[in-house]
Amino acid sequence: MTDSAQPVAAPIERIAVVGGGGLMGHGIVLACLLGSPASQVRLVARRQETLAHGMDLLRTGPFGMEAAVRKGRLAAEAMEQALARVRPTLDLAEGVRDAQLVFETVPEVVSQKHAVLREIEAAAPTDAIIATNTSSIMIAELSGVLANPGRMLGTHWFYPSNVMPLVEVACADRTEQRVAEAVVRYLASIGKQPVVVRDSPGFFTTRFVNLFIAEAMHAVQEGLCGIRDVDQMVKTGLGWPMGVFELLDKTASFDSWYHAQEYLHETLGERYAIPPIARKVFASGYRGAPNLKPGSRGGWYDYFGVEPQGGKK
Repeated sequence: MTDSAQPVAAPIERIAVVGGGGLMGHGIVLACLLGSPASQVRLVARRQETLAHGMDLLRTGPFGMEAAVRKGRLAAEAMEQALARVRPTLDLAEGVRDAQLVFETVPEVVSQKHAVLREIEAAAPTDAIIATNTSSIMIAELSGVLANPGRMLGTHWFYPSNVMPLVEVACADRTEQRVAEAVVRYLASIGKQPVVVRDSPGFFTTRFVNLFIAEAMHAVQEGLCGIRDVDQMVKTGLGWPMGVFELLDKTASFDSWYHAQEYLHETLGERYAIPPIARKVFASGYRGAPNLKPGSRGGWYDYFGVEPQGGKK
């Protein structure tokens, strides 16, 4: 990281989430809203249906505010006050024009991220911090398209973003120290546990997690066991709260895993090759829960016609 004497405005209260209508993006919106009563959040999406879907997830999604109200973790009045601090927009320039911090959450495709990051830099204030929610792509590769790469770093959130405490903060060589410090302070202020890592493909968590997911797929592919067997073993034997395939299905994270694995294979070699069984399921359109991934035909359990342990919910 490089150092800079330029001060960062504090506290951070004006946030934009570009791609906020998606699975990860709406959770980041929730985390910012509920983590600080002063936060004003712009939810930016490209399509009206995505924007509407994101706004609906804030209220009625599996980890949305109504669920928190039902569980007694959030007052109904606080929910309405938080929702009043969200401004949805289809206009990216409008969404980021006065932001202090912009979270970019578009799919894990380098060309897509490059295009959006250029737009953000062109429209956001010159002192705004840009944070990409990539789980695998090197920050230096993404920030290289910016006129000022020092203002950018990576914030790798975990689903559901408003519930999971960890945020992996990845700093490129040219990320300014002040930028890293400001983001770490902000994340801690909204109740997250940021851990700073060096810039590298997949950082730590994605390298680690993707390998054991791929190994589970290999086991199924080789006929060692079925998907329900895998999930039962990791839950009852290893104490995981969700099984491997249950996680991919219920959180609709197969898309993210697949694109990240493609990038890791390209940058780190054969140990990250995508198993043929995963290519088959992915190409068939089974990307996870359709309510979270519009257009998906279902998940792994649907593809193989297997009933989850305990029956369908």
